[in-house]
Amino acid sequence: MLRYILNLGALCAVSVALVPRQPQLDSVSGTLSIRASGAKPTVTKCGPSTANVVCLNNNGAVLPPSFSRDANAAVGYAGTKVPDDPSWQLLANASFMLFDQKRGLEVLGKAPKIEKVFDVLNVIHEAPVYVPSQNKLYVAQDGPPGNLSSLVIDLNVNPPTLKTFETTPATYQPNGAALHDGKIYWAVLGNNVSLPNGLQQRPGIARLDPATGKVETLLNNYYGFFFSGPNDIAVDRNGDVWFTDSDYAYGLGLSDVPSQTQLLTYRFRPSTGAVTVVEDTLNHPNGIAFAPDGRTLYITDSGLESVGKTATRGQGDFYNYPIKIDFIGTAKRNVYAFDVNSSRSPDGSPYLSNKRVIFQAVEGAPDGLKVAANGYLVVASGLSTGVDILDPSGALIARIQATHPVENIAWSGKDLKTLWLVGIGGITRVDFDLAGPRA
Repeated sequence: MLRYILNLGALCAVSVALVPRQPQLDSVSGTLSIRASGAKPTVTKCGPSTANVVCLNNNGAVLPPSFSRDANAAVGYAGTKVPDDPSWQLLANASFMLFDQKRGLEVLGKAPKIEKVFDVLNVIHEAPVYVPSQNKLYVAQDGPPGNLSSLVIDLNVNPPTLKTFETTPATYQPNGAALHDGKIYWAVLGNNVSLPNGLQQRPGIARLDPATGKVETLLNNYYGFFFSGPNDIAVDRNGDVWFTDSDYAYGLGLSDVPSQTQLLTYRFRPSTGAVTVVEDTLNHPNGIAFAPDGRTLYITDSGLESVGKTATRGQGDFYNYPIKIDFIGTAKRNVYAFDVNSSRSPDGSPYLSNKRVIFQAVEGAPDGLKVAANGYLVVASGLSTGVDILDPSGALIARIQATHPVENIAWSGKDLKTLWLVGIGGITRVDFDLAGPRA
């Protein structure tokens, strides 16, 4: 069952009550199925025994007609009510759901594992980035307001250790990160001029040298306007920085200034300081990543999550401080693909074309995303507890289920086959056979 952290505006869903069939237990597989009617169970246990893996028959395309799913965004895929197929119960505790069994098993490999490694504050955690030269993973902690520290996970020891650190000068609330030429490029959303120790900062792009801890601001305005809150970032082969701009900083209390411009996607060239709008049609541009060949750019739209008027800590005071985030189940929660084209202009500036939607989130809203070495997309579900694995056309191959919301992901290790899921309240490690890209 999907666990959301906030009170959500629920919409009613109607379910039709039918007389339930009596399930039988398969003595070989231990799977609940509907033998009396001869129907094939929708969900079966499958795959290696090192993790709780289930497969969905034919992508779960046909369910008994008595099924229903509440339109409330708080209800996840496993929370769909399927009273006439008890096999559906297997989804609740599954770590991996395979929609495409063949390709899903290839992704998992022979011994997939998932483990929550660290408990962290119940605030959003973002911007995970692996630095191979140090064998360390850097993670940003978005909140509480005034927080100037980030996290670093040392992978040189077993078990890994987690520590806080501050850059020089301090950086207020990075939210997206990319490694390029040994430096960490940060999308920084914090906007405040009355921070501790007299620090003043506007949102923009910063560059961190992980070897020294020193950071420099590369961009902090669009021709005199504040950015709303740069959210995520990707660096192309030429060193141009592509980033999304959203207004979540205001909703999270990390900016005291509402948006001055549209929520857009930009391209920034550090060598000249030139910043250009490249996309203006998404409701809330969020995650951003290039395909391995650089010819396709993927951007997520988390329009389902919008800045609200009333601050809340969520159900059971789950969040560490009140935030203003509302959820609209019928708003966009999509992943888009764009062609990246070379320009004939004197500076050769690339541009985007052929926008196409390739995926609507199974649950939650798509947040950070990364592209594996083989071109598969790995998409965090934001305030939902999962990660979706897609092929380049958007077909859902598998879903990873964590025990905490997942805002972003990053690979680590020599073979880049360890995936870290970071989010509210937890950091989880997944070991499988899907390798990440080389930086």
